[in-house]
Formats: sequence, C-alpha cells, structure tokens
Amino acid sequence: MKIFPKFFLSYWLSFCAVTLMIFAVGTYTFERDLFRFVNRIETAQLQTFASEIEDYYAEVQTWDFLRENPRMADLILRQRRSFDENLIILPNVVNERRRFRFSFNKNQDIERPGRLYLLDENLEIVIGNKDILDEISANESLEMILNDRFIVTPINFENEQIGTLALIISERLYEEIDLAFARSNNQTLRFSAIAGLLFAAIISLVLTMNITGPIRKLGRGTRSLISGEFKTRVSIQNRDELGKLSRDFNILAKTLDKNSESQKQWLADISHELRTPIAILKSELEAVEDGIREFDKETLQSLTHEVKRINNLVNDLYELTLADLGAMKYQMREMNIGSCLKEVIESYRDRLESSEIEIKELINTEAAFLGDSYRLEQLFTNLIENTLRYTDSPGKLEIHLTENKEDILITFSDSEPGVDPDVLDKVFDRFFREELSRSREKGGAGLGLAICHEIVEAHSGKINARQSEHGGLSIQISLPKGDT
Repeated sequence: MKIFPKFFLSYWLSFCAVTLMIFAVGTYTFERDLFRFVNRIETAQLQTFASEIEDYYAEVQTWDFLRENPRMADLILRQRRSFDENLIILPNVVNERRRFRFSFNKNQDIERPGRLYLLDENLEIVIGNKDILDEISANESLEMILNDRFIVTPINFENEQIGTLALIISERLYEEIDLAFARSNNQTLRFSAIAGLLFAAIISLVLTMNITGPIRKLGRGTRSLISGEFKTRVSIQNRDELGKLSRDFNILAKTLDKNSESQKQWLADISHELRTPIAILKSELEAVEDGIREFDKETLQSLTHEVKRINNLVNDLYELTLADLGAMKYQMREMNIGSCLKEVIESYRDRLESSEIEIKELINTEAAFLGDSYRLEQLFTNLIENTLRYTDSPGKLEIHLTENKEDILITFSDSEPGVDPDVLDKVFDRFFREELSRSREKGGAGLGLAICHEIVEAHSGKINARQSEHGGLSIQISLPKGDT
C-alpha cells in the first residue's frame, strides 16, 4: 500500500474512533440525564399528588372508598388540577412536563403499565396493580425494595403517617413528549456523527496531502539526482522536519552540482596541463625527425625538461588521488620540526639567491612534534617552490616558526605580486592560479598548494592564505602539538 492511503486511513480512522466515542458517550449521558430529569419531575409531581390525597383523606379519614373505587383518585386529581391556572394559561413545554404523568388506572396499555401505588400505613395496597407489584417483590419484602425501586412520598395526617405514595422508578420513557425529545436528540447526534465523519475525511485528506505532498516532491527530486540532474531543487515551505529535510536536500543537490562541475573542470584542467608539454615534446621530436633541428645537448635538455614537467604533474595528481581515497600513507613519528624546516631552507638557499629572492627565517622552537617528516618536507618544499615560481625578482621571503601552549605556528610570507583578496579562499583549490598577477607563463599546474592543504589536514592542522605585509601572499599554518 502506498503512503498516501496509509496516512489517510490512519488519520480518518483515528478521527472516526474519536467521533464514534463522542457519539456513544453523548448518547449514554443524554439518556442517563434525561431519566434523572424525568425522575426529578415525577418526584416533584408525586409530592403535589400526595398533598392532594392528604386533603382528600382529611375529609373522609378512610381509604375504604378509594380501595373500592380506584378510579376515583384519578377523578379527584383531574378535578383539582383543573383549578391550576398556570397549567391552563401557559401551554408550553414546561407546563407539558408539569402535567401529571401517571394515573391509578389499572386498565392502562400493556406497554404503559401502571407505576403508581397508594399504600396504607401497613404498606397494604389501596390502589395499584397488585400483579406488577407482586412480580417486583417476588423474592423480597415490599419494605426492603421500597426505597430502591420506588420514588416514595409519605402521606401524613395530624402528624402521623397514614399512607405512602410509591412510584416505580422508570427504566424507559413512556410520555410522547419525552420520546419525541429523545428521538430529536438522537437524530441530532446521528447527524452530528455523520457530519463529523465527513469533516474528519476532509481534515484527513488535507493533513495527508500536507505530509505526502512534500514527500512526493522529495521523491521526484531524488529521482532527478539519480539521473544526474544536479541542478534540481525542491521548494517546500514547511517549518517542520520535512522543511528541514528539503533544505538539506537542496544543500546536497548544490554540493553534488558543485562536485560535478569541479570534476569536469578537473578533467579539463588535467587535459590542458598535459597537452602543453606533450605538444612541445611532439613538436621538438618532429623537428628532429624532419631534420629541422639537430639532436644536440640543448634539444635533449629541452625534451628532458618537458618530460620532468609531465612527470611532476603526474606525481602531483597521484598524490592528490591518494589523498582523496584516503590512501596517502603517513608515518607519524616524533620529530624536530624546526630542524626539518631548516634543512629544506638550506637546500633551496642557492636557488633563492640566484633568483634574487632574499630569505629571512625566524625559527624559535626546537619543540618535538608527532608528524611525518617526509610529508612535512614536501609541505615546506611546495611552499618555497610557490615563491620561486611566482615572486618577482628581486623579492623577499620570510619564514617564521613559533609555538604557543597548544600549537606550532608556521608562516611563509613573500613579496609581490599579490593575490586578489576575493580569491584568497580559492588558492588551495586544485589547478587554481590567479591569471592576472601569478601567470601561467611562470609554470606549475596549480597543484602545489592543494597538496599542502591535504598534508596539513592529515596532521589535524589548519592552513589559510592572507595578504602578505610585503605585498605578496602569506600562508599561515597551525599544527596541534598533541601528545608526543
């Protein structure tokens, strides 16, 4: 089953359960409260009736006449009730409920059996249906069940109880007005329940669409990413987890798009960097082959230079590929990083002097450091090569090595030309070179600083580029000391 019907049925069935529970509770409480209301009315009317019977008894002071003529009690009640002006001039629902709801008549319909009994002081029946009373009190005495099954009102004369009016507590509705009211209420409840179920279906549909709509969008977007359409974006305005998921999706798509473009650019740059030395080699070899150029020492040096250039490029690419795969090997051992840096500087001193680049080093630490000496030599070599390749002559290079409590700090700062501040964060990208000030004509493939970045990260350090106070580029490195 798809997610849409699952969500819809889950919501709708939940709403249905709540609606039906409310309907059941409402029906039950209405019937319970209606019976209580009816019983309260009948209790009040029974007290009024008892007062009428007391007045009659005061006149005749015997139950014999009523015992022999049970219909006389109804006649007395009707005669006395005809003088109640409120009931005559106010024919509304309240007065309808104030009408006496019962009678002593033994010959009522079977569906509405007599419920009212007049008992004398000995709880003997004066008026009432003896068969029904015997059925009710079959296993118990009348005195025991009187207060449980009856609404009881005493009849007093001269401060003595001379009888009892007892009304069987109703377990169903008999009066038409009560039945009509109950039917009307039940119809209202049923209509409300049906309307509630329809409304629940609408709400469930809206909620389901609100959830599954974004999910469908994310699904379509995911399929687009699978097919290679990395510029795909989804627009979901929800301020919930789905909204956050859509933003994460867009970040993922943007990252994939960026990586795809970088990969394409990477291949284009590799092709370009390899094409130049290969073209030079091809042209020189063809010149030698055609006899245009003699194969002498100068030609051999030129060919060797281009081969070395290709070899260096391939080696750099190999190093970066190993770094990407996590396969670049590091031999972490305790070492003296100051001594390592001094050795690299000394190896380049002659080349720097021949290029008219003044070098000034400030190495203020002999601290032990846990690192790979070979990779750190490669790091320092690439940074000095970068200065040799791009710094104008005469120029300047300052190298500082210091430490604080937690880190070893290394700075390489050279002189002009500088780098545009807007592209400083890109100098560690592969094949990046700023064309205007650090020209391709000075050689290099733009991989040296990218390799430096990988080496520093492998040592859990940080590397960044700033404008040098001497007008060129300043590379700042921070390496954590760690435990040695």
